[in-house]
Amino acid sequence: MLRLKKKHSPIQQYTGPPPDAERIVAQQSVWRAAAGGIGVVLVFGWLWAALSVETGLVYPWLTVPIGGLVGVAVRRYGRGLDWRFPLLAAAIAWIGAYAGNLIIGIVETGRYIEAESWRVTLGLSLDTMENFFSNTINPIDHIYAFCGAGVAAFLANRRLNRREVLALRSMHKEQT
Repeated sequence: MLRLKKKHSPIQQYTGPPPDAERIVAQQSVWRAAAGGIGVVLVFGWLWAALSVETGLVYPWLTVPIGGLVGVAVRRYGRGLDWRFPLLAAAIAWIGAYAGNLIIGIVETGRYIEAESWRVTLGLSLDTMENFFSNTINPIDHIYAFCGAGVAAFLANRRLNRREVLALRSMHKEQT
């Protein structure tokens, strides 16, 4: 009469062909992952700069969603399974956080001195980079860069279903 709801459904039979573990491993590409992550940093870095120019405010917390997008891009384009892909995503997001701040600085400097952004970029030197990091970047930027890198690393690895995991395990057992 009074029954509790079942927590789990009965085991379903898989009707499709078994996944090919060798194909799953062969789909990994560090180069495509790097290209996807760098592309995301460039596109969203310029969008972040445009938003900052329009509002007159710098939003340092935008490095965290950019880091998430980098992680998703690395997962989507790299299709990685091992430690290289989270490390790559974290490095791209970490560098991208500072590159985004640099893009904002270049655009704002160009507006201040009434010059094009590409001319300001050509005028960068080691001395101007030292001044940028000592005068513009503050501890909050470091914290958000670290958080963005963590989010990127968390989202970077490929998500496998149960059948793919079992196929990879059986392949590794056969190899050893």
